[in-house]
Amino acid sequence: MIQWTEIMIAAGAALVAAIVIRVIRARAAARNRGPAHIHEPLMKRAEALADKSPFLSKVSREFKANGHISNRQAEAVRKAIARIEAR
Repeated sequence: MIQWTEIMIAAGAALVAAIVIRVIRARAAARNRGPAHIHEPLMKRAEALADKSPFLSKVSREFKANGHISNRQAEAVRKAIARIEAR
């Protein structure tokens, strides 16, 4: 007859194994991500100000989804940030 303690030990071991697998996969994905995009610092500033501008909010969502923006979009983001920070 199986006792409850044996079941709990097996469940705990399975939980620990699942967590370890997720951590290993997350580290591998972070390592394989590659170098940061050239516009990443700019987009971090844009995300901080996204609540003040619908344009910055939209571009931030696109950057998160695609991982890049065009140079023309980056220039527009720079101008929008300058306008918001000038206020």
